[in-house]
Amino acid sequence: MNEIEYYKLEQRNILDPENNRSVHRLKHKGRIGGEQFIKEVVHRSSYNKAVITGVLIGVADELAEQLGKGFAVELPGIGVFSIGVKMKTNKKQADSEGNETEEKTLDARYLRLDHINYRKNKDLYKAVDEQFRKQKISRVYGKEGVRIKKSKYPQVKNRMIVAREFLANHPFMTVRDYATITGLSYSAAQRELKASWEDPAYGIAAKGYGSHRVYILR
Repeated sequence: MNEIEYYKLEQRNILDPENNRSVHRLKHKGRIGGEQFIKEVVHRSSYNKAVITGVLIGVADELAEQLGKGFAVELPGIGVFSIGVKMKTNKKQADSEGNETEEKTLDARYLRLDHINYRKNKDLYKAVDEQFRKQKISRVYGKEGVRIKKSKYPQVKNRMIVAREFLANHPFMTVRDYATITGLSYSAAQRELKASWEDPAYGIAAKGYGSHRVYILR
């Protein structure tokens, strides 16, 4: 019998300890690669490896084409795929003297693919659940099976609160400042700040360009 291991992940809310969030996660054993997956399908079917490989490539190509055309696509026994879009960031431009120019009007040229949605097939869900219930399940990470999330401030909204508190006492904030006060790596802090100033709800704005960009209260 196959064995599946799980643990309890506690996401500590530093600013509000009474509202810590706990979820249960599987400790994944690895990934089944394409070659191995095809091999397993060959074993349970009457088709050879070349046929199955060709079909999978054809399905992937057709799925990409139809999704790219804006269609939702249903794969029998698997589920329905569709796409989500977002408007590209409208950044101000600078002229030759370094002065900001007018923002460009956003239109269809700025619309970009953001993500691919997947809605599971009910029969697939039932089949996976049936297989899962057959497995031996055990707990890892000690007797209680608890693993604490290491991030100093596990939720983005909490980190944004800390950032605004910092800015209330400082004229601006750099990526390095944000990384220091939140415990994130420099690259993670840079990505998160970029996403935050694009969303007015966080109350953070950006000023300057490139390596000279700093962040201020909106």
